[in-house]
Amino acid sequence: MRKEIKLTVFAAGVALVAAACGDSTTGATAASDQFVDLDVAVVAADGTLGDLEAIAQCGGGRLPEEGAEVECTVTYFDADGNQQAAYDEVTTASIHIVSEISGEFEREGWSATVSRSREMTISGLEGAETTRTVNGSGSQAVTRSSHSDANGSRTYEMSGTSSIDNVVHGVPREDHPYPLSGSITREMTATIIGGENYGEVRSRLAVITFNGTQFATMTVNGETYEIDLAARRGQGPMRGGGRRPGP
Repeated sequence: MRKEIKLTVFAAGVALVAAACGDSTTGATAASDQFVDLDVAVVAADGTLGDLEAIAQCGGGRLPEEGAEVECTVTYFDADGNQQAAYDEVTTASIHIVSEISGEFEREGWSATVSRSREMTISGLEGAETTRTVNGSGSQAVTRSSHSDANGSRTYEMSGTSSIDNVVHGVPREDHPYPLSGSITREMTATIIGGENYGEVRSRLAVITFNGTQFATMTVNGETYEIDLAARRGQGPMRGGGRRPGP
């Protein structure tokens, strides 16, 4: 038996420290690969935080993101792969999750309309487990992805796929709030909207690795960033705001 959950939360309004608005991309900033790297990193970081939210929400535990509609279909299996009618803390060995999330998203210096889908399996649940492992895949569409900082504003249409590979969580989660190991890989395509580079397409691979701490490491096109896994909704997703290219 599948457990279907549909939750809708309306945003109470999230103030941006630096507003990201408008459709234009300012001049030379769009041409810089560094800016594309940074902007893709912001979207990839937000998606990664969303992945961890989905694991916690749909696996049971936390509220959905503000301003977004979350749909989860959860199926339970025992160690022999037999489907179960409900979760059993002793015999349930794995949980299969299909989740959908969409809505208007805002963080410091960034706003967009986002639609994401994920399919994940949480394994290692049977008996007195000390860790749980998540594997899965997903896709996303990000429209009007507007980025704003001291160097100007930049806008993109983005799309991509993701792969969740052996992301290990400690049990209980209260004692191990951050993944102990594993990685999430996101393949992103960004189309520049506005400015002299209008219509140009950039492809980027973002690889995020976990180490049990608050800060996960992400590489994009040879650049290294750190995702703040404790970032709240509306806050910038990267430690120190990420590397900001100079003018």
